[in-house]
Amino acid sequence: MFQRKRIRRGTAGWLQLVSRCAGSGMSVRDFCRREGINATLFRRWQSRLAGSEYGGKVSTAVEVAEPFIDLGDLRSNAQRLEVRLDLGGGIILSIARG
Repeated sequence: MFQRKRIRRGTAGWLQLVSRCAGSGMSVRDFCRREGINATLFRRWQSRLAGSEYGGKVSTAVEVAEPFIDLGDLRSNAQRLEVRLDLGGGIILSIARG
């Protein structure tokens, strides 16, 4: 029988997951299934973080400027393009081309 390896996450790890779920546009159930996370445990942390000092930083709504960003053909030598995503909790994902 296959057993999943337990991953211990601190507050910062759960804050990141809650922010990623909010930004994914998926339901909690679908997000947890995709990530291999227990949905009950996720909701417990989501509630805990919303009621803590991080409450203002955990959101269930997502602000989307554009629903789709076309980066063009990534194999081409087109002009430089950089996309920065603020995932919350001080985490910024930066993707650059060129």
